[in-house]
Amino acid sequence: TGERIIALAKEFIGKDYVAGTLDEHNHEPLYISSTRLDCTTFVELVLAAAVCKENDFINICRTIEQIRYRNGIRNGYTSRLHYISWWITDPAKRNIIREIATPHHTATQHLDLNFMSSHPQSYKHLKDNPQATESIAKLERRLCKGDVKYIPKESIKEITEKDIKDGDIIAIVTAIDGLDVTHIGFVCWQKEELHMIHASSTAGKVINDTTSLADYLAKRKNHSGIRVFRMFQ
Repeated sequence: TGERIIALAKEFIGKDYVAGTLDEHNHEPLYISSTRLDCTTFVELVLAAAVCKENDFINICRTIEQIRYRNGIRNGYTSRLHYISWWITDPAKRNIIREIATPHHTATQHLDLNFMSSHPQSYKHLKDNPQATESIAKLERRLCKGDVKYIPKESIKEITEKDIKDGDIIAIVTAIDGLDVTHIGFVCWQKEELHMIHASSTAGKVINDTTSLADYLAKRKNHSGIRVFRMFQ
């Protein structure tokens, strides 16, 4: 499965990074693009294609809906799994992805998600929409509270291929108040170093990053470490 995910992810290398494609419409269509991707829609598309082994487009669409929306049901903007902790926990109930733990998971992040409701002006569908903002705030208060373990960035170089495998999902933990994760991508080992295939806002496209994950995180002060997820076999 990991080899299949890497092969599929590499098919999208060079495709444009475009932020906010899911927010371009006033309603909530099941938007899917193979050429305009951000980090989350890239991971969603690759996972859905990996699940649907015949690459049947209708089933890929259905699987993306299962991954992207609460309980797999698309019902407006607030049904979308906006935070990565929501995005992970909800599809796990449907045996799509699961979080894994390693001996290197030694740091703890306390989840107190509130960034969206605290910064409604940053979101097209929350700006000047107090009703939607309050709906999001209620979900923030109810979902994914408590502590989660993660691998601190200082321990990244200690990780081996026994701990994390090609095709696993890396979620980068942030120190920004009210957020859990700021970026995701796929594990790709290169010369015994951990790298990412990801939709990079800096590069403006999907890349197989030549910078090791350890160096990538070291350069960014708000990046604390990583959580790791794997598709169910």
